[in-house]
Amino acid sequence: MLANKSQHLQWMEIDLDKLVYNVKALRNHLTKGAKFSAVVKKNAYGCGAATIAKAALKAGADSLAVHSLEEAMVLRQAGITSPILVMGPILTTEVKHAVEQRLVCTVVDREIARALSKASEKSGDVTEVHVKVDTGLHRFGTSLEDAPSLISYIYRLSNLGLTGLYTHFSSADEIDRTQTKLQLYRFLKLAKDFPEIELMHAANSAATLQFPETHLDVVRVGIAIYGLYPSVSVKKTVSLKPILSLKTRVVRVHSLKIGEGVSYGLTWIAPRDSVVALVPFGYGHGLPRLLSNRGDVLIRGRRAPIRGVVCMDQSIIDVTHIPGMQVGDEVTIIGRQGDEEITASEIAGLTNTINYEIISRLPAALPRIYLQK
Repeated sequence: MLANKSQHLQWMEIDLDKLVYNVKALRNHLTKGAKFSAVVKKNAYGCGAATIAKAALKAGADSLAVHSLEEAMVLRQAGITSPILVMGPILTTEVKHAVEQRLVCTVVDREIARALSKASEKSGDVTEVHVKVDTGLHRFGTSLEDAPSLISYIYRLSNLGLTGLYTHFSSADEIDRTQTKLQLYRFLKLAKDFPEIELMHAANSAATLQFPETHLDVVRVGIAIYGLYPSVSVKKTVSLKPILSLKTRVVRVHSLKIGEGVSYGLTWIAPRDSVVALVPFGYGHGLPRLLSNRGDVLIRGRRAPIRGVVCMDQSIIDVTHIPGMQVGDEVTIIGRQGDEEITASEIAGLTNTINYEIISRLPAALPRIYLQK
């Protein structure tokens, strides 16, 4: 354990041994020769970018991927020297920093290519770039029609090294494979005209798990390294272990008489004489307000329902059925106690969202405790 949880009222526990297990299991699942890029954007999906990145690289990841220059800078400042692909847009005003930090930049138009080349020329460097192609997601990327001319233009810029061509699937986590197959067909048709490009990549976590034909030269794995499946439709071809637990403590235990209510608006009225526990954890810490009167937590190895409205920094739990409750008892928001478990996917289902959102929006200020044997 790299920190002391007794110092905190709210905290995350991140099991690095499980992260290592997930990375190795996923690597073993890849087609022969495919490289592994660990996606650590959005503070490593809430788990702490620098620590997760170092652990993933040690476990066998070949490179890292982030969304923004700022995210990449955090990793460089932490002493990480491995290749880092910036998958999102880089402003022309940011190219100097991207070149200085030797980042792999995504290029989708001539303007950013020119800016990167000029900055590289001034520093005497050759900057590695990947071209992203829009094959059907219609989000970020150059069009299939414009890609050949953009690639030819980049080849004429002596201070850029075009080493990668990639795309992103819109529907790889769905049962219907039609769109994924169509996007892959479009991408491979383009890639066939540029065999000299070293790294072709398309697979996200969902495609990595269930479409081996998409592994190509590199896979970009995000949610799966954290032990979560992209959706209920994705085949569990690799056994994954969730690495994140979210915890707090009981700070008050008190009794209610039948007919008394709790929290704002008194939206829950005790149907009997009851015992409730106050926990200092609310939507400001990442507990969705939509869990009001519908979610559970774990206390003493048992499920206990959230009663009333979830507040910004407090919630009330019905513990009538749990004897011996005490101030200081550990409460699990996400994770396991005994035989019971609450997952990020369960919370996502109750709040009409996805597990990605549940973990990636956890506040950076929330203490993170890293566990490793």
